[in-house]
Amino acid sequence: MNKPWILLTNDDGVDSPILIPLMHALKNVAQVKVVVPASECSWTSKIMSRFETLEVVHKEVAGERLTTLSGYPADCANAGVFSLFSSRPSLVVSGINMGDNAGLAYFLSSGTVGAAVEGHLAGVPALAFSQRFDSEDYNYWRSERQLTNKSKAKLSCSIEVARKIVGEVWERGLPNGADLMTVNMPVNVKVDTPRRFCPIARTSYGAFFGRMDEHQKMRYGHVGMPNVVSTEDENDMAILSRGEIAMSPIRFAPYIQPSSKDVARFEYNSA
Repeated sequence: MNKPWILLTNDDGVDSPILIPLMHALKNVAQVKVVVPASECSWTSKIMSRFETLEVVHKEVAGERLTTLSGYPADCANAGVFSLFSSRPSLVVSGINMGDNAGLAYFLSSGTVGAAVEGHLAGVPALAFSQRFDSEDYNYWRSERQLTNKSKAKLSCSIEVARKIVGEVWERGLPNGADLMTVNMPVNVKVDTPRRFCPIARTSYGAFFGRMDEHQKMRYGHVGMPNVVSTEDENDMAILSRGEIAMSPIRFAPYIQPSSKDVARFEYNSA
């Protein structure tokens, strides 16, 4: 019989420097199978390759067998649950993302979170992990595709935090009533950094693109963090900024009870 196992995916692709170390750590919890995008797919949310034929490649990276898809993180989660293996995983773990996904604007845009959402929609509990970097370390990673020694030390702590949280979920499940949980770790995370439950900050951001030029083209130009419009003091962005780990259990119940005035405004009865 197949033993229960963890599906590990991400949105930074097979070249993520944290992928194999995280895989090794999670093997202390359960069997791990890896399905990741063949290249980076940041900011792809839950987009899926509905009209594409995906290339599946089984390969060895640093002595570990894994699978890449020529698709998106949500493709990897769905294929990993239903199509690539003889049994379904008991848990989907997405990340650890290179950069945080705190605040609603980033949460809804994140490919890391999108893979966890797809895991939930496939009927599998899911976790999404993200790590904030300072601008110098992050820019070095983006330009050189390498980590500084300082970043490597931080990621070793991130991996251990993720392993502990995955182990707790593996043994006892997600927080009561949650469909998935997103975890954001601060810049200087340590193994003993405090962890806090918190809501996701309501955030917004402005233009992603500059003005159209004379060639009818626009370039990506978004910089900076989203604007926080939350009223709660204890939200994920606030907790992350004060150097603590923000854990947000999510339940998808996207409906609000309309007021009596709204019922009168919008509802229509033909009788």
